[in-house]
Amino acid sequence: MERIKQGEFTWTDLAAKDLDAQSHFYESLFGWHHTDVPMDDGTVYRMFAIDGQTVGGAAQMRPEMAAQGVPSMWNTYVAVDDVDAVTDKAVQLGGKVVVPPMDVMERGRMAGIKDPTGGVLYLWKSYRPDAAETYGVPGALAWSDLETREPEKAAAFYKALFGWDIQSLNEGPMPYWQVNVDGQGEGGIMPMPEMVPPGAPAFWIDYFGTSDMGASVTKAESLGATALAPPMEVGGMVSFAVLADPSGATFALMQPLG
Repeated sequence: MERIKQGEFTWTDLAAKDLDAQSHFYESLFGWHHTDVPMDDGTVYRMFAIDGQTVGGAAQMRPEMAAQGVPSMWNTYVAVDDVDAVTDKAVQLGGKVVVPPMDVMERGRMAGIKDPTGGVLYLWKSYRPDAAETYGVPGALAWSDLETREPEKAAAFYKALFGWDIQSLNEGPMPYWQVNVDGQGEGGIMPMPEMVPPGAPAFWIDYFGTSDMGASVTKAESLGATALAPPMEVGGMVSFAVLADPSGATFALMQPLG
């Protein structure tokens, strides 16, 4: 069932520089199949599914964005009760609007915001919940993290914006702030890793579930991906790895342990 509770990570989609090639990569990696939905402007929005369950989307990046050097990227969406009200609140809290509130056909309403540390996040209010949408299983969105040089500032912003319960966790080599909604872990906020080039803006990264981390990383690399961070375990609970697809879009894999 589609995740529609305020503050839940609900969707991810790819702004693709090469829609067909990148679709082939992810379909080969995760076993996805796609369906194209015609848009009013003559483009298509590509919906991905696995075993009949909806897992995400993609669209060809607009030429003007590509010409500006905008990289191919996965976009992270959070469910809200009122897109317009949350957008206004984001501005009041020091954020900026990057995509004004708009209806997406009859499907729902969305907006894009930039937090005070530079991370871009999308808001979503569904008009027609999708009973086929899935989350937290192999091949589907399972977690989302913000990587920023000002994690405490970002945590304060999002806590006020969404009502997130954000807990500071000090275990491990790097500080981490876990995002919880109704007691359930949803994602987190962390300092920008050293491997990120200086000057790069804060960004959200989405994790897709896998049941075999080693096999998934090996397959991704065989399909042309680059491993940015090799598989590693966190607290004996999960294993994760960070990769870039052949067109440079960054994504991560996550496998529960035990």
